[in-house]
Amino acid sequence: MNRSAAFRAAVAGIIGAAGGGLLVRVFPALELGLFANGAARIAGLFTGSPVVRVEQGWALPAASSPVVVTAACSATSFFVMVTAIIAWQLARRGRSVAFAVFAGLIAAAPVAIFINSLRIVTVAQVHRWVIPLLPGTCEPFLHLATGIAVFLPSLIALNLLLEYNGYRHIPSNR
Repeated sequence: MNRSAAFRAAVAGIIGAAGGGLLVRVFPALELGLFANGAARIAGLFTGSPVVRVEQGWALPAASSPVVVTAACSATSFFVMVTAIIAWQLARRGRSVAFAVFAGLIAAAPVAIFINSLRIVTVAQVHRWVIPLLPGTCEPFLHLATGIAVFLPSLIALNLLLEYNGYRHIPSNR
């Protein structure tokens, strides 16, 4: 890949991340209305729990460990990272920066919601099986560590998938 294409890809990733962050800031209702609600509904499918609107967000009262998905659990930061990766990878393949950013924003939302629902289910299981065995002071750390254990491999896998697919489709690599 030449320097111009690499620069265009970097610009697309940066604009994608900034655009995703700006979108969430300008429309704060997206956190609860789209991201938290969507993740709670998919987690409800995984756990067999109904999803109920509560003051703080969306509750899954019948999950193995009752869960409330709040705005803080919406994974909008993850959405911004996924947008950046998708936009960067598309621009590396020769797509225009505008197309890469737009497609990144559109494609990142369902990916972020689905991966966040997996994180919610995983955190609920950690709260059920692991956290009761440890001192109460460990709970915030284990909650955070479980999120990292889901989100980080997901970002790596997404990038590897796009990298492999992109490698096979970039004309200069044939």
